[in-house]
Amino acid sequence: MSLNDITSVDTGRQVRKRVGRGIGSGLGKTAGRGSKGEGSRTGGKNRTPLFEGGQFPFWMRLPKRGFSNHGHKVVFQTVDLARALARVSGKEISLATLIKAGLANAGEAVKIVGKAEVKGKYTVAVNRVSASVRSAIEAAGGSVVESDRVAVEAKPEAKSDDKKPAGKK
Repeated sequence: MSLNDITSVDTGRQVRKRVGRGIGSGLGKTAGRGSKGEGSRTGGKNRTPLFEGGQFPFWMRLPKRGFSNHGHKVVFQTVDLARALARVSGKEISLATLIKAGLANAGEAVKIVGKAEVKGKYTVAVNRVSASVRSAIEAAGGSVVESDRVAVEAKPEAKSDDKKPAGKK
């Protein structure tokens, strides 16, 4: 066996391209980027599928028709009635009590859904309730109030001691 009989073992890995290592490497000087132009610059060569080389893009040439409700859509955070009855203490289920019980996030609209046996008169004041929840609460003698208000956690009140120091005159 001699040195010219030794062959490299195929590891299945591609050898890393070492650019900018002299003209003998074939990837020296401009490092395979060519000379000048957008492609030679850092951050150049916009290769996104919608890019058309600066030509007015096809998707912008198309007429805009109709209406999209995407920006106005209200997404409700759903809370199961059985979980609300189990976790909320007292006879009132409101946005504030659901947030306090950890069933809802502040600043989001809430809808109570599901089926559960309601024992006692509950006052439910949330953004929306399903028909089954409304019938269950009202059958037990309770009341349902829907509003578009979104609960925000109350900020701690400033103490009278926290006054700003008087500025220099």
